[in-house]
Amino acid sequence: MTEIINQNNDFFNLKKRIVVKIGTQVLINSEGKLSPASFRTITEFINALKLKRKEIILVSSGAIAAGRNVLNIETSAKFLTIPQKQALASCGQSLLMKTYSSYFKKYNIKTAQILLTKDDISSRKRFTNARNTIYELLKNDVVPIINENDTIATEEIKFSDNDYLSALTANLACADLLIILSNVNGVYDKNPSLDKFANQIKIIDDIKHFISDFKDTSKSIHGTGGMKSKLESAYIASEAGIDTIIASGKNKKVLEDISNGKITGTFILSSGEDTNKKKHWLIFGMKKNGSLICDKGAEEAILLNHKSLLASGIIDVKGNFKKHDGVYIANEQNKIIAAGISNFDAEEIKKIKGLKSSEIQLILNSINAKGIGIAVHKNNMVLL
Repeated sequence: MTEIINQNNDFFNLKKRIVVKIGTQVLINSEGKLSPASFRTITEFINALKLKRKEIILVSSGAIAAGRNVLNIETSAKFLTIPQKQALASCGQSLLMKTYSSYFKKYNIKTAQILLTKDDISSRKRFTNARNTIYELLKNDVVPIINENDTIATEEIKFSDNDYLSALTANLACADLLIILSNVNGVYDKNPSLDKFANQIKIIDDIKHFISDFKDTSKSIHGTGGMKSKLESAYIASEAGIDTIIASGKNKKVLEDISNGKITGTFILSSGEDTNKKKHWLIFGMKKNGSLICDKGAEEAILLNHKSLLASGIIDVKGNFKKHDGVYIANEQNKIIAAGISNFDAEEIKKIKGLKSSEIQLILNSINAKGIGIAVHKNNMVLL
């Protein structure tokens, strides 16, 4: 850890592609309206990074907060109805993009809007399409500005936040670094707004262990994510071999330090293991719509020999999933051991569970016996 601190510039020089997540609190003033000063600071920071030949992807919150300026709704986010949130997001997203574009214009930086939902991440095809689009934009020196599609994604508004999206985007784009900008300069042992003796934590080298002991009281009235969601996002990035910086987006000096290669705020080391990108998606991106319960023999084949899950080893099916949906794989004690993509829908597996390939071929009336008994192929599976 000391070596990283002492070699800030060398470390930062290796980070070519960076995802920068901008929290709502960074973009608004004390009245809850979009702050011109904040946009000037953020766009200046992004320009400084681009001058150092960094490829930048923005994940920006703020659409719902921006919509307040249009509809004059002052209710706290947690008391808003889903239709209210959707209306605010619909009005606010265009204003948010217009504001970004006007400030980036000073630096001749081109921007593009990408709106994603959880389904876009869960679908491997759409996930890959989004990746290809981002790659093409970066190749053309455009800064993609990504936000959740709050206008149509009911579940997205209700349960998710852009911290989570930023970590998935970092994996999707094969980024080297995730920078999460908030209204506080990193992680503290206590809430700094409530305790003046709170101490900043400079480096976290075991994010998984740190999260288990962390208590969060930091969620804001305008945003949906607190500090714990930022740490959980850093863990997701860590599992993809991506380091994370959590810092203040309000402090111009902090942003100048980061753009000059000085680690500030809280630096979170990745696990050091660059998980296969597809396996990372299977763990964190793919939605699991059911579970397959396997017997002892199938469990050992999966865990010890990294084999596919055969229908003959399945003893129970839970959930109503379709063919090619994501599923969990659990043992006889209902302990989850893996996740993967199902080759059959739930009703088909109920018919063929416990059967051999020859029997399955007759039941499914299939003329092609090759691979007929594989419920989840090992290439579409990840151990948990």
